[in-house]
Amino acid sequence: MRKENQTIMRQDLLFSNKYINIIIMLIVCALWGSLFPIIKIGYSAFHIMADDIPTIILFAGLRFVISGIILIGVSWIKAGNFKLPAKIEFSSIFLVGLTSIILHYGFTYIGLSLGEGSKSAIIKQVGFLFLSCFAFLFEKEDKFKWPKFWAGILGFAGIIVTSMDGVGLSFRAGDMMLIMASLCSVASNVISKQVIKRINPIQLVAYSQFIGGVCLCIAGLFLGGKIEYMDWKGGLVFAYICFASITAYSLWNVLLKYNDLSKMSVIKFTEPLFAVIFSGVLLGESIFRVSYLIAFVIIFVAILLSNVKINKEK
Repeated sequence: MRKENQTIMRQDLLFSNKYINIIIMLIVCALWGSLFPIIKIGYSAFHIMADDIPTIILFAGLRFVISGIILIGVSWIKAGNFKLPAKIEFSSIFLVGLTSIILHYGFTYIGLSLGEGSKSAIIKQVGFLFLSCFAFLFEKEDKFKWPKFWAGILGFAGIIVTSMDGVGLSFRAGDMMLIMASLCSVASNVISKQVIKRINPIQLVAYSQFIGGVCLCIAGLFLGGKIEYMDWKGGLVFAYICFASITAYSLWNVLLKYNDLSKMSVIKFTEPLFAVIFSGVLLGESIFRVSYLIAFVIIFVAILLSNVKINKEK
């Protein structure tokens, strides 16, 4: 117990520094942003066709099963015992797993198979734009502020601009899948913010990823999914995907314990910026489009609006 208290005290001291928090949030967003093109590379490495939805779901499930097992093992070793969650905790963990893994990544993997990594990363922020404006509906500490509202309006405008193709508007099924994934992610953040008040953040990530991964695997296998090919390149890609999942989700859940949802939602807007950079480098996607440039300027202004108000409150 004494060792656990010392760990908590060190953690409290570390995350009480707002600048360290911002740096860690940016690292998390960079890891998540890199996953957009890496997942598409994973499809190629495992010979998964873009229209093979069952195998895509199975691929997502394996990612989280392995990540969950690793985190559960680390959590048990760190605690010095092999204690399973209590029944009252299990329902909360399952709810987080349902929203953050099963629904979120079910929609995400399907959406990624139908769209570009750079554009997909931007569309996925639609839910967090909503949360940055209306976090006060879920958390008493977050008050309604007009700059947050206008930041949300600008953010939505940026989302619309990313869907423009020439002079028209392009909105496909993949875009709708990613918007649904974004809303599920927001729901999981709101729920996790409450759950981590009574459950260790790392344990929450570990068990929710494992439970969510198992459900995705069952669904993928039931629908006829199968992974028949894997080489050293695929192994490295899959290892990175698991590493990024473990690291990003663990850090993010710890950050949820110490920061407001609205503040974290603002920083989350940097994820598509990282995704576009990684997509351009790794996939050779065309990222120098007028619509993307305009969208990034709009989203950047939205970030400034929210940050200026947050700093003023501090």
